[in-house]
Amino acid sequence: MTPPSRITRRTLLAGAAAAAAVPVLAAPSAAAPLRRGDWTSVRYRGLCADDPGGRDALAAPHRGFRYEMSYNAIDLTSPWANEQNHSPDVEETLRTLRAEYGEGAHVTQLYFYLWDFATTALPGSALANIERVLAGLRRARTTAVLRFAYDDGVREGRRYTVQHIQAHLRQLAPLVGRYSDVVTVWQAGFLGAWGEWHGSYYDHEDHPDAVTEIMRGLVAALPPMVQTQVRYAEKRRLVGDPQTRDRIGYHNDYITLGEGLWDYYVPGNPGWPDYLAVSPHHPVDGEMPWDKGQSADPYAWSEVIDPIAAARRLQTLRFDTLSMVHNATVTIPGWRTARLTERQVAAAGLPAATGYFRRRDGSTVERTAFEYLRDHLGYRIEARQARWRRSGAGLDVELDVANTGFAAPKRPRPVRFVLLDRSGRVASGGGADTDWRTWLPSGRAEIDGEDRTVPVTRVRATLPAPRHPGPYRLGLLVTDEGRDGRYGVRLANAGVPVADGVNVLGEVAFGRR
Repeated sequence: MTPPSRITRRTLLAGAAAAAAVPVLAAPSAAAPLRRGDWTSVRYRGLCADDPGGRDALAAPHRGFRYEMSYNAIDLTSPWANEQNHSPDVEETLRTLRAEYGEGAHVTQLYFYLWDFATTALPGSALANIERVLAGLRRARTTAVLRFAYDDGVREGRRYTVQHIQAHLRQLAPLVGRYSDVVTVWQAGFLGAWGEWHGSYYDHEDHPDAVTEIMRGLVAALPPMVQTQVRYAEKRRLVGDPQTRDRIGYHNDYITLGEGLWDYYVPGNPGWPDYLAVSPHHPVDGEMPWDKGQSADPYAWSEVIDPIAAARRLQTLRFDTLSMVHNATVTIPGWRTARLTERQVAAAGLPAATGYFRRRDGSTVERTAFEYLRDHLGYRIEARQARWRRSGAGLDVELDVANTGFAAPKRPRPVRFVLLDRSGRVASGGGADTDWRTWLPSGRAEIDGEDRTVPVTRVRATLPAPRHPGPYRLGLLVTDEGRDGRYGVRLANAGVPVADGVNVLGEVAFGRR
């Protein structure tokens, strides 16, 4: 039998309040004890617009819209004039970002500029500063698209070498490993302005040997469940080691759907086949350019990017995260007011979560483009039907799930079924026979001939019978290995209460043996 976990009555109650879910610690109803061989079946429906929380951002980690924050590692100031109100207190900074850009993001791009230490070892004070920020993100239950860089485009470029980068990676690896639960992806960074791999002093980003050595060092530093990203397909191709290359996804830092000179993620670009091939299984992040209300730079972009066209591109390239800070005075407001219908989304070959464009009475409802993108970037997991029965081994469980998001999950996570007793403790549990990264989304919108049907995956497990008879709640827990449910995945279903990451699927009663 699985021993009791850290999921206690207190943490369950706290989780239930945070998720605005139906309380799960009320006394279970007096269900009849299960008889051997008899299946109990329960069907579930997706969240409708008028369900409690039906228009809120779903708590599903490592996906969706993101904020952005930047710190100089030497003192946790920001190098940017428009971020001087950002505080070393991360929770305060997140409140500032929510006030400025709106609610709805559980991820942030996180830059650390190492300009002061480009050719020296990182002092303990700088490492402590970095840890302070990561610890703040953990407290805030926010994850990071992490990037380290030397050059910020403001101060003079630094003369760092491959050896300097490798030495810094060795210093940073233990720290990032300790906070792997809050690292969505660790981007390649380091080279060039803003860590975007252009304009470094020695042009290391153009030399295969240098690129291979840097990326080998970064991949060696990555926590096991975390991947990395580069901006350009041609840079990924420079990595001569196939095993290293297989840990690398992409980030597009200039999304304009091909209208701008620096958006290479378009059909016909030499890198397009690579982006199509890599994005289904590797993390993909992106941002639009700053708009002219945010920046005087010549590359600023001040035309609203069409939301349907953007959704098709983001879905085709299996994007997981997208900045809501960039183009925040032009395109983002346009998306917040643009209305989408179920018919428009279907005609564009895009997925929609079950009931997403409906009210509980079945009538149709419009959503904003912002809502739609917020809720479908990355994965969105729905339960369709569960079945369970008593068996000689304990409790057999089957659960049908569907992924109505843009992308498959990219980060490995164990999938467990658990039985919660009256106090909310785990009385029994068992791993499911699944890799949740195989919970695939529908076919890609911009690729002719791909199936637009959302696949359904059946997940199975057998749980040992609990030691004591009585009522229990059957739940699903999908969280990082060795972690509690703080970053547990919430199912996109109505009537499925959530507490401390456990999705409660139904009630089970065990009689005396």
